[in-house]
Amino acid sequence: MQFDPERGAIDWDGLWTFGLTLLLLIVGIGIPLLISLIYVHRTANSASNQCDCDSLLVFGKRLTRQGIDQDYHLRLEKTLELMQHNPSSTLLLVGGAAPGEDLTEAQAGRDYLIDKGIDESRLRLEQQSQNTLENLQHARTMLTQQDAYPVALISNRYHLARISTIATSLSLNHQLCASEAALWFSPLLLPRMIIEAWYILWFNTGKSWSRLIRSERMLNRVT
Repeated sequence: MQFDPERGAIDWDGLWTFGLTLLLLIVGIGIPLLISLIYVHRTANSASNQCDCDSLLVFGKRLTRQGIDQDYHLRLEKTLELMQHNPSSTLLLVGGAAPGEDLTEAQAGRDYLIDKGIDESRLRLEQQSQNTLENLQHARTMLTQQDAYPVALISNRYHLARISTIATSLSLNHQLCASEAALWFSPLLLPRMIIEAWYILWFNTGKSWSRLIRSERMLNRVT
């Protein structure tokens, strides 16, 4: 059930729940999206940029022609700071390759951190995922195998509400860690937060629908 189609095709479950979410938005006169947007803003504004976990996870981001973009750079710089502060910490980098590309987001992040002096033995990679939901699904398997909980989930502030929603649904014992010291307002911030609010609404609508129709197949993808 592809509730988070940042890249790639939408499956039929995702397409159906997308339509349901649109219907909910129309019937609710936009109020459900507004509620979701408030949640995104509150989480972005209140999240800490510090953590006390030995297990870290940083989310990749689609690479540009120049490589790592500004958002991903901020995530990696925060990760570098945390790993330098806590030499016993280990890191899971998550993110696959865009269609037609060979370099994965996780590999790009690993190369960046190694260049900054982080020992490669402290790094693990998850390179199959194509969106935030898959990031956390695959990470859960790897973290459980290593008994690496609680885990600090590192990303940009605008992204944290969606991360928390999905991680909680997947029963991941986690802390949120913002890559920025504070919420910085920019022309791109509001559109990004609206998109995040939509993804959260879509995810929750799909999850509720799965429970309503008692579809174990669909629920297994979001819980």
